[in-house]
Amino acid sequence: MQAKADSDESRKALSEFSEAYWPPLYTFIRRRGYPSSEAQDLTQSFFAYLLEHETLSHADRGKGRLRTFLLNSLQNFLANEYKRARTIKRGSGQHVFSIDENIPWVEAAMAATSEPDDSAYDVLWASNIVEHAWNNLEKSLAAQGDAESLELLKPFIAGGDGSPPNQEELANRLHVPVATLRTWISRLRQRYRQCLRMEVANTVADPADVGEELHYLYEILLR
Repeated sequence: MQAKADSDESRKALSEFSEAYWPPLYTFIRRRGYPSSEAQDLTQSFFAYLLEHETLSHADRGKGRLRTFLLNSLQNFLANEYKRARTIKRGSGQHVFSIDENIPWVEAAMAATSEPDDSAYDVLWASNIVEHAWNNLEKSLAAQGDAESLELLKPFIAGGDGSPPNQEELANRLHVPVATLRTWISRLRQRYRQCLRMEVANTVADPADVGEELHYLYEILLR
């Protein structure tokens, strides 16, 4: 019973971990010329392979970030396991996590970047973290009844195309002093940074790597 419990726990942990990494890995496979359906199969097969061989537990932290280790592992998998992976049919029990419903978002994000394969992998890694962090912030504020104000303040928090709206005009619209609006923006920025940090923490094997990976995330977002 203990072995089964450990196996179930490992599968659950891998499923949660895969949510952070499958979009960039899928994108890397797609950039290699595979059609979407085959890229989905290969992505699922790769994570099943990680679970079967306990690959993550063998990662050498001294050789670089987990993000890089996974990409190298995927490249080896595609080279060495390609024939085996091709024989695995969809729905054959190899699905470690849900992928279908998020494919449109990942395909759109992939099409939006003209970066080379390795760089596109990092861009999608960053984009996925931002997406999850923002969704978590939205859920948190929605539970407090503040979802509408977050949408209005989003240009000040998460940035985006164009310039943010005039603060004085927005303060008037919200019927609050400008000083109050600026306090809200400052607090939301802090909460958003915390959400980003939590998401980055889900993508590293060593908590000591969070700060450096977060710094790299900001570098990607500023490109």
